[in-house]
Parts: sequence; structure tokens; C-alpha cells
Amino acid sequence: MKFIYILIYFIVPFLVMSCWHREMEETVNLIINNGLDNHIELKFFKNGLPSGRKSISRLGKGEVFSDGDTNMGVQINGIFEADSIEVIFDNERIETHKLFYNEPVGNSLFDFSSYEKKGDTHTYTIDQKNYNNATPCEGPCY
Repeated sequence: MKFIYILIYFIVPFLVMSCWHREMEETVNLIINNGLDNHIELKFFKNGLPSGRKSISRLGKGEVFSDGDTNMGVQINGIFEADSIEVIFDNERIETHKLFYNEPVGNSLFDFSSYEKKGDTHTYTIDQKNYNNATPCEGPCY
């Protein structure tokens, strides 16, 4: 009798979790492009500390970041594994994107409306607006 309860305890949750409709899931592919000739570096932070995602850099125009997720409610911060991102230009200027403040307003890496959407792919291009919004570092940006 005890075996049956144990079996039910493990099988019922498994069946419930595996029965949701796949059409309820959402797929999101994020791409970040460097639209400038500058060298850029992206640093990812969670709760003020470096996140599990390593920093990424790119010299000149092209794709800097590409990743995605398929889930019931895809969130950008889950894909980035971060709640803030620093965009560093030529190790001289820095622009910080913050999840909870949706900064910079109207042009945040954490805001889907700042991305160009084509199907399941959302593309953000770092451009002159980002560079102009970045503040100079006192010495090299680290």
C-alpha cells in the first residue's frame, strides 16, 4: 500500500507538468548588434554582483549577443541572467541598463519595446543614441 502512495506522489505531478499545451509556450530569440565602429563590451550583473553570464565584447559592427528561451512567460532578464547590464564603449564611456528602473527610458535592453521584432526574433542595435547617453569614465572603465 505504501508503494502505491509513493508511486502516485511521483507520477501525478509528472503527468500534470507534462500535459500543458505547447501552444501556450512562447519562444523568444534575443540578438544584440553593435551598430557602431566602436569596441563595445557588455557586462552582466545580478544584485550588484557579476552574474553567471560572462562579459561579451565586439570590435566594430556585428552581432554581440544571441540567446533565447522557450517558456510560459519569457522574460528578458531570465535570458540575460541579470538585472543590470553595462555597455562600455572603447573602455572610455559607460551606459547602464537597469531592469527595475527600465533605464535608459525608452531604450532599455530589458524592454521588449526597444527591440525590432521579426517573428520570434527580437533585435536590439546599439547605436549613436546609446553612445551619446553613455557617461565618460574617470580613467578606464572596469
